[in-house]
Amino acid sequence: MPSFEGVTEWLNQAPPNAREAKGRPTLIHFWCFNSEISAANLPRVAEFRDRRKREGLRVIAIHLPRSQEERDTRAVRDAIARLNLTEPCALDNEHKLREAFLNEQGFVPAYYLFDTRCRLRSFSTGAEGLEILEDELDQMLLDLRGRHPFCPECELFLDEDALFCSDCGLPLTLPSGAHPYYEKHHSASLPTVRLVNPDPLIGQIIEGKYELIGRVGEGGMSVVYRARRVHIGDEVAVKVLLRKFAADDDARARFRREAGAAAIAHHPNVITIHDFGETDDGNVPAFIVMEFVRGTPLRDLLQSEDHFPVERARRLMRVICAGVGAAHRQGLVHRDLKPDNILVVAPDDDSEFESVRVVDFGFAKLVTEAGAAATGTVVGTPFYMSPEQCLGQPLDARSDVYSLGAMFYELLSGRRPFTSEKVSGIINKHLYEAPEPLPPSLAIPKRISAAIMNALAKDPRDRPQTATDLARQLQLL
Repeated sequence: MPSFEGVTEWLNQAPPNAREAKGRPTLIHFWCFNSEISAANLPRVAEFRDRRKREGLRVIAIHLPRSQEERDTRAVRDAIARLNLTEPCALDNEHKLREAFLNEQGFVPAYYLFDTRCRLRSFSTGAEGLEILEDELDQMLLDLRGRHPFCPECELFLDEDALFCSDCGLPLTLPSGAHPYYEKHHSASLPTVRLVNPDPLIGQIIEGKYELIGRVGEGGMSVVYRARRVHIGDEVAVKVLLRKFAADDDARARFRREAGAAAIAHHPNVITIHDFGETDDGNVPAFIVMEFVRGTPLRDLLQSEDHFPVERARRLMRVICAGVGAAHRQGLVHRDLKPDNILVVAPDDDSEFESVRVVDFGFAKLVTEAGAAATGTVVGTPFYMSPEQCLGQPLDARSDVYSLGAMFYELLSGRRPFTSEKVSGIINKHLYEAPEPLPPSLAIPKRISAAIMNALAKDPRDRPQTATDLARQLQLL
């Protein structure tokens, strides 16, 4: 088998890009634009490259000239564009790489497969050379997944003891499937506080359909339970209105609104509502049945992480904006967007990346409902409230955009745009002060910092009009 003693050094210099090779299986293929077999195989190489890229494979092309004409750089560049070679391409006009890799005949095409440590695993030549290497690649990837954590964002394998990607900071997909990061921060279905006191409702079956199994947590108006659907057997979360609010018409209306608003939004990044009911049972005056999500409030992650790397923050904001944008398209305004109402879900077999659920639509309203708020009514959380929200004015999607801008600002910097010891001080800053620029040390791209500042504009007309518009300005779509 041919060998190339300097391959590690060659792959880890520029060009090719060291970051493109390190921690990834690498396929090197020799080609020539005047070779009929090369020309015929290049579309298959491109398809192979695109199909395997998400699994960590990188492809490097080496053009091997066989005549003086084929040494012309412009002709090679034209061929690269015409034949869809988007991978790094080296020109071996001096035949230095041919001497290291190939035999005297210098057959093209020729394919060389290297492992993540730049060691040669296999090689082949000819029209069927790519298919010959694919079985070897499958076995290599299987071995890697069994031993090494994988970062789906950077598409690379890391050292066996790594828990976080050194490039983007993402908690890694581990061979065991479990990740201590998510185990440590696990809660479920809604922002929660763990309770240890016995609960008389545990074991009860609501309306003959939902058996309450365990108490997950509580909010100011309700308690959330893990439950089993009796007739189906799967798990759901049941949110029960506290007994002391049984005669409170406003609390019941908020419950109904929460269930209806989340159901109307109907999006993978919005909590799924299965059922809503009101009963004559004083212990369960009203309840909402929703999907049981093994997630962690974004607030908890922020408290442990301080701030997120730019790429991770962008990924989270992309899916947050997607969920809120779905609500906006249905004419809904959430009115209480904050990290506490965003559940972050760990990667699983169905998703390579963290996902989110937007929860707690209790304050949500349709824009058509008297401008989404009666004048003088203030709802929301002060740190994330828009100026018009602070003044109790009618709200639309642009108020949610302001809250999203405040959240993104906090994700990137680890601090809120406005703080004060008093609520009045926070509101005053929302109304009259500009947020401090994001620190240059965070290396945040200008388009992102500019879009965040647009979202935090005092005048709603100066902001992106919906969450989807904000995502476009942030180039998340």
